[in-house]
Amino acid sequence: MIFSTRIRARSAALQPGGLLVVLLAALCLGAAAPGNAASDLAEARLAEASADCEGLDGGVFSTDGAAITEVDLTGDAIPDEIIDEGTFRCSSAASLWCGTGGCGLTVIAEGTATQLLVKDWRVIDWHDRKILLTAVHGHECGGSNLRWCYEALVWSEGALRSVSPFRRGE
Repeated sequence: MIFSTRIRARSAALQPGGLLVVLLAALCLGAAAPGNAASDLAEARLAEASADCEGLDGGVFSTDGAAITEVDLTGDAIPDEIIDEGTFRCSSAASLWCGTGGCGLTVIAEGTATQLLVKDWRVIDWHDRKILLTAVHGHECGGSNLRWCYEALVWSEGALRSVSPFRRGE
C-alpha cells in the first residue's frame, strides 16, 4: 500500500533526549551513505525511528549501515533515496518496523516521502527507466499472506505510479 506524505523535520534537539536522537541519526546516516549528505527528509525519518525506539523502554536505535540506498528514480540525474526499515534495529523491541506484512520502505524523491510496506524490494533497469519492484502482502493480489504478489512502481508526474487492480482506498 502506498502512502505519500511530506515529513517535516522538527527541531529534535529541543525535544527531551533530542540531541541524542540527532546524533544517532547522524551516525547512522554516515554509515549508510558514506561521502553523501542525506536529505532533510531522510534525516527526519531516521530521527523519528530513533525516537520511537528510545520511547520503548529507553531502547537504543541502530542500523546495519545499509539503511539508505541512493538511486535516480525520477530520471533527473539527481539521486533519490530509499530508506529500508528492515535494516533498523531497536534494543528494546524485536519487530518495531517489520511484521508479517513486511517492513517499511520510504522512497524520497522530489521533496516527497512515500511510505510503502514491502517484504522485499529491488530497483531494476528497463530501457532508460528505473523500476522499483516490491514483493508485497498477498492481500494486495486478492489473497492471503501466503500468495506471492509483486508490484512494479515508477516515478511519473511527481509520484510513484503502478497498475494495481486490487488496490483499495485510492
